[in-house]
Order: sequence, then structure tokens, then C-alpha cells
Amino acid sequence: MNKSNQVYVFNGQKSGLASAVFSSYRQAEFWIKRNYLSGILIEYPLNESCYDWAKAQGHFKERSAIDRAPIFIAKFVSAYQRNWHFANGQLVENIDG
Repeated sequence: MNKSNQVYVFNGQKSGLASAVFSSYRQAEFWIKRNYLSGILIEYPLNESCYDWAKAQGHFKERSAIDRAPIFIAKFVSAYQRNWHFANGQLVENIDG
């Protein structure tokens, strides 16, 4: 993703909703470490859905009507989005999409 066109969203462990959004990875990492948090930090495109981003990047192709269904699009997250797993404020896994 273009460095000025993404945000970093943190979801705490066992949380269904995000608890923080940052404009840089470094800001997010500092906050996570300072508070000894566990969860996942995911890079999201700014002003574009994950669904549209993945299609534009060639990471996803619609194959059936279900791939265009509102319920599918609303829950879509791409495996190609960069993400980092933290436990007690420490990076334990870095998955680059």
C-alpha cells in the first residue's frame, strides 16, 4: 500500500471491535508496547474498502454471485493485508501480505 494511503487498526485479543486506529506503524507499536497489549494490528487502505483494494491489486477475483453479496463484502479482509500479532506488548508474529 502507498504509505500515505493506509491506517493501522488494532483489535485486542478476543475483541470483536477495533480499539485504536493509527496513521503509522510506529505510533501503533509504541502504544501497544506501552500498554502491554495482546491482539492483531492490521494495515488497512484509507478511503477504500479491503474488498475493492484486493480486487484492484489482483489479489481477489469474483467467481460467483456470493462474491458480490453484501454480507461477503462487509466481512471481507484480504490475506494480502500486512498484519502483526502481539502478545503482552511484544511482537510475536509478522505476516506481510
